[in-house]
Amino acid sequence: MELLSRDRKTLPSPEKIEQCVDARGMPPQALWQWSRLWLILFSIVLLIAFCVGHWGKRGFALSAFGDLSELSFLLVAAAFMVRNAIASRGADRVFWSFSATGIAFWIAGVAQWTVYEIILRVPAPQTPVGDTLLFLKLVPLVSALAIEPQSELTRRFRILGFLDLSFLLIYWFYCYAMWVIPYRFVVPEDGIYSFHFNTIDTLGHIIFVAVLGVVALRARGAWRNLYRLYWASFALYTLSSMIANVAIDEGKYYSGSLYDLPLLTSVAGIASFAILGGNLPRRLAPSPSTSVHSRSSRALTLFPARIAMVATLSIPLIGVALLGSSSVSDRVGHFRVIATLLAMLILTALLSLKQDLLSSDLIRSLREANLAYVSLANTHERMLQTEKLASLGQVVARVANVVKKAMGATLNSSAALVRDAASGSPTRGMVEKLVTQANRTDALLNNMLSFACESPLEIARVDLRQLLSAAVGLTRVGQNANVQLEIKSEGAIPSVAADSSRILQVFLQIIGNGIDALEEKGSGSLLITLRVVNRQVEVEFADRGAGLLEPEHVFDPFYTTKAVGKGIGLGLSTCYGIVRQHGGGISCRNRPDGGAIFTVSLPLASEEAPAVNLPNLARVEGS
Repeated sequence: MELLSRDRKTLPSPEKIEQCVDARGMPPQALWQWSRLWLILFSIVLLIAFCVGHWGKRGFALSAFGDLSELSFLLVAAAFMVRNAIASRGADRVFWSFSATGIAFWIAGVAQWTVYEIILRVPAPQTPVGDTLLFLKLVPLVSALAIEPQSELTRRFRILGFLDLSFLLIYWFYCYAMWVIPYRFVVPEDGIYSFHFNTIDTLGHIIFVAVLGVVALRARGAWRNLYRLYWASFALYTLSSMIANVAIDEGKYYSGSLYDLPLLTSVAGIASFAILGGNLPRRLAPSPSTSVHSRSSRALTLFPARIAMVATLSIPLIGVALLGSSSVSDRVGHFRVIATLLAMLILTALLSLKQDLLSSDLIRSLREANLAYVSLANTHERMLQTEKLASLGQVVARVANVVKKAMGATLNSSAALVRDAASGSPTRGMVEKLVTQANRTDALLNNMLSFACESPLEIARVDLRQLLSAAVGLTRVGQNANVQLEIKSEGAIPSVAADSSRILQVFLQIIGNGIDALEEKGSGSLLITLRVVNRQVEVEFADRGAGLLEPEHVFDPFYTTKAVGKGIGLGLSTCYGIVRQHGGGISCRNRPDGGAIFTVSLPLASEEAPAVNLPNLARVEGS
């Protein structure tokens, strides 16, 4: 039975395993019962192995039992790992696939050993193919640990982790090529080859046990207890292999002896790890302590990269030492120099690939940071605008309510005077003028209350194209032949969630301002375009007027460029408040070739929102 070249695991008592399973909140009862049957079977086989190893006689039957028991345990482990890979997805699937590949290499090496001892009935030699397969099993097993299915790493972190792992694995192959291969193929020396192979294989398993221990400490919940079983099995295997090697040197070891009992226990631990791993709940969430954002996790994430960098930098130093060394034969020295140059070439290529990935990540992060900064600046400006409008709206609302009450009393008194005054009398004419001015003041007060958003919105599904058509019909655009207005849609335009009367007020204000700008210029066109952008309907008003003097101030309260008596500067401020109240956005800018562009964005309506029928609107004088 092969020894040091085989990985195995310790199997805690069934009671301890059951405690771990219950504490983890493991699978349904039926799955656990099925898993327990396998654990009982493993315990029976190990008990038989103890009895046979203790009381059995050395010979073919004992060797056959030991080799076939180990091979059976490995086949069970590989079968369940393949099942776990098929049943899972994402990082879990890659983890179990790599683990199954490592066990497959192990099975190939053990199968070769079994064929020699049981079928051919000759002592198993140390063949390069078998030794290489047993050595290579650590590569996919370590790769599986690098996947960290228990953690919440992003895909980019996993790719960088794979690159760091590739550095270490290539360095590990380099050490194998430097230390073992020359004494098999360059200058064959069986004694030196066996010693070097056993030494580097033992060192590899010690490193693997250490890495596995770190992973077990980092893991949480179900994975932590499972990794403990995995770590205990490989720790037992490494220790028992070293003891068996000593027994071989003393001539006390033979296949099926008690020296194989801890090795069989290790393989049973691997099979138990595979069986219990298939029962892990797929919905299990990683612990916050394993997040890539914690300080300890960041240090552990960077640790492999630093080790890989140290390993990479050490290869040129080894090459320099080889060039100045005369302690080895020329053939071995030449082989090692070639291996060093080849390792440097491969590691340099991987280093360039990693640098490209890091550079692309840095560029993307800078771009995202720049976009975030711009978004933050825009948000800050909107917050300042909102705060100004909120403060001013409170003042306007108080003043408007007080004055509106006074206007109401004035209109009531004026109505009584009109009824009492004789027709055609000077008093009646003065009172009628008073009523007209009071009505205009009341309309202005309503506009100020709208600016203050005192009345609630009546949200419904609104067809913006119909609403725009109604708004155009209410303006004076048809009275000037030199002013053209066009409405066009880019694709199908769905309904939005809005208060039709408020949005109509916004459209009337923007269209009216555009017409004023075109009339001041003498002629021009106003193009209104509707499109869908990011789950919102965007309405763009583009005119060919003189443009905006100060686009950054057009939504400020009481900002106006019109002549005295034509506006008080609350129209666009009111529009800003209305659109923001709808959860949309409004912006403006100048066109490079002259004119201004106003853009209004409103959210799409849900299917549950009721539809609204536009009322019959009469044309309103003024804006």
